[in-house]
Amino acid sequence: MTPYETVFVVHPEQSGKVKELADRFKKVIEGLDGSVFHTEEWGLRDLSYRIKKQSKGYYILFRYRSSARAVEELERNMKLTDAVLRYLTVRLEEAEEKQPAQKSSSQEVGKVGENPGGSESPS
Repeated sequence: MTPYETVFVVHPEQSGKVKELADRFKKVIEGLDGSVFHTEEWGLRDLSYRIKKQSKGYYILFRYRSSARAVEELERNMKLTDAVLRYLTVRLEEAEEKQPAQKSSSQEVGKVGENPGGSESPS
C-alpha cells in the first residue's frame, strides 16, 4: 500500500457537516482496504482566491495508505459532493509519512526585493 495525503476544502455553509463528510470519505478509503492513519481539521480559513463564489472554506487533511483504486474512488466521491469546493491528493514518500503538516513561519519567507545573501543592492 502506498501512502497518500489528501486535502479538501468544504463549503463554509456546510461546516456543520464536516465530521459527517470526513467519516464518509474515510469509509471509502477503508472500504477498499486502505487505512487512514492521520486526520487534521484546519478549520475555517480564507481562500487565496474565490472558488464557486466563496472566499472561505473549511480545510481537512487525511494521510492514509491505500491502493491507487481507493484514491480514484475517493476523488470521484469528492467530485460528486457539492459541499467539497476543492481537493488535492499527493503521493507521500516514506520519510514524509511520519512528519506532521507544518505552517511555514514568516521568517522563512523573505519579502519581495529583499537580498538575503548580502548587503549589495542591485544596480
